[in-house]
Amino acid sequence: MPGFITHYIFAKDCFDKLDNNDLKTILSKNFNIYLLGSCGPNFFEYSNNIPNIFSKDLANISNLIHNKNINLFFEEMINYSINNPYLKYIFSEDNFTDISISYFCGFLSHYILDRSIHPYIFYLQSYLKKQYKLKSNNSLHKSIETHIDSLLLYKLKKSTPNIFIKNININLSNNEIFILCDMYNFLLRYVFDKSISYNDIHKSLCTFKKTQIRLIYYNNIYSKLYLFIKNLLCKTSYIENRIYSKHTQCVNDLLNEKKSIWTDPFSKEKQNKSLLNMYYDSLILYQEIVNIFYQYIHNNKKMMDIINKIENKSYVTNQDFSTSSKINL
Repeated sequence: MPGFITHYIFAKDCFDKLDNNDLKTILSKNFNIYLLGSCGPNFFEYSNNIPNIFSKDLANISNLIHNKNINLFFEEMINYSINNPYLKYIFSEDNFTDISISYFCGFLSHYILDRSIHPYIFYLQSYLKKQYKLKSNNSLHKSIETHIDSLLLYKLKKSTPNIFIKNININLSNNEIFILCDMYNFLLRYVFDKSISYNDIHKSLCTFKKTQIRLIYYNNIYSKLYLFIKNLLCKTSYIENRIYSKHTQCVNDLLNEKKSIWTDPFSKEKQNKSLLNMYYDSLILYQEIVNIFYQYIHNNKKMMDIINKIENKSYVTNQDFSTSSKINL
């Protein structure tokens, strides 16, 4: 995915550009859960503070959600959020619905930006591999995302990660945590036939937040020690390639501001879009889908109207996951 800072910026821009005041009011009252939604399922990649050989590798859950059963996952997330009389009774209808709608809207922003930008990041990964031969594909991918985070943050907000993150303090209520855990427990069981405990989901969320803070404040001695141990023992996270610094320009033109020709590694199409072009196109697509979603809530659109916009497209390839060949990057 684009790095988590880019997703936060995008979610905030999506919110600012919303022309539906009723939906905007709901999201503003539940902004923490909306922002967490913008991180998508990536928090599963963090799972444990200090992983070991006996711990579960929950990062595979994130990979599964990114690449399989895309339409079904969104359809069932919407059904859970709107048609759940049991939890509406427990939490009161408005409270439950507003929380779950807010998370969905944040999650949708994650999905749209992922599928729009990921092909370009994979192109960069392949292109830069010749220059960084000693880096694994996964490490190089994470490093590119982290650099783009810093570059885009400076370009759009004239800010740096350590300043920006001070305004991102996601604190969830017990009700929000319970609803989120219950939602993923349901979705993973129904969509992927996977079983996961509430405790595993909660632990992943907590560790995700802690690790991201450490990545921003890497010069802190405790952060260095924590990240060193975590990176040494983790199975899939490649923590060292997510450490942030004050990148404001890049010799490799990662944002493609020169409009150089690049080839989508999945569709094989040649194009010259800059990352900012893709970013702004994603904002337009988000507005389209979220407005259809709001109309669906009020019985003015059908579920298929939403699904037709999702198109079963993978977060990674921006192609129908059911027809895409196996990814080996």
